Amino acid sequence: MTSLKINLDDIIQALTTRFDMVEGGFYLDTETGDILLSTEGLDEGDLPEDLEDNPRYRLIDPLASHESFQIMEDFVDSLGDTKEAGKLQEALNRRKPFRQFKDTLHAHTNLSDAWYAFEQHELKRLAEEWLEENGIKTEWV
Repeated sequence: MTSLKINLDDIIQALTTRFDMVEGGFYLDTETGDILLSTEGLDEGDLPEDLEDNPRYRLIDPLASHESFQIMEDFVDSLGDTKEAGKLQEALNRRKPFRQFKDTLHAHTNLSDAWYAFEQHELKRLAEEWLEENGIKTEWV
């Protein structure tokens, strides 16, 4: 099997975008490596008519909120027993933990770069797992 050239940013966007208000989703074209977006209300003139029925196109299910939450918890764990880790853990235990985490992170700007690098690494790992589960070898572009 040859490697499929896939844009890493595109598949990460597909994994991290939820469509709660409209019907829609991202699909991987297993012949070209393109990520296709299909949403209610979007001009679908450029999309294949058999997008949902053709096995060539694989729906990319977005990460569940508990998976995104786990990435944040893993980041906090990676900080060890530090004051910053304690503050981020407190944020995760509050109401609206995603918002609280981001607010706390930005209050400690020295952690922002570390968080975004950690998150990117984890999202790439999850993208690679998804591709492996779907029997797809990839070459990132």
